[in-house]
Amino acid sequence: MGENHVLPTINQNDRIMAALAHVTVILPMMGLIAPIVIWATQKDKSEFIAFQALQAVVYQLTLILIWFLGMACYMCSFFGMFIFTIPFSSAGGSDAFPFEAFGVFFPFLIMAILMVGGLIYVVYGLIGAFMVLSGRDFRYILIGRWLERYLSANQEQISQ
Repeated sequence: MGENHVLPTINQNDRIMAALAHVTVILPMMGLIAPIVIWATQKDKSEFIAFQALQAVVYQLTLILIWFLGMACYMCSFFGMFIFTIPFSSAGGSDAFPFEAFGVFFPFLIMAILMVGGLIYVVYGLIGAFMVLSGRDFRYILIGRWLERYLSANQEQISQ
């Protein structure tokens, strides 16, 4: 199954279930429950749904992990802002202005990066939902290939 190939053997109900697993990316954190339930209930019925739902689970887990790491960076920069600006504010004068301004705006820069990155992440998940709904095979850039290799290696161990 290559990327962007139409899958004529997949029926409409399977496509809807697979798309539903991907579209839940619009509800970060809480949206993780639906792909898990879809995978658990459909894994023995349809290989297509099982793979797409599992892929959506891993994708959303990476979103959560990146969000927590980003928030940790934001908090460090926020508290670092106070530590960074205190020496410059006590020095006074206009020589400290560029450094002071950088220290103050750095947490906002990190938050902006998190917001834009989160939006891109959600849009990519919605593209995946649209593609599987239209009957195309979809793989997330790194997750899809990794998951496919992992599942095929696991299947080989079971068959031995």
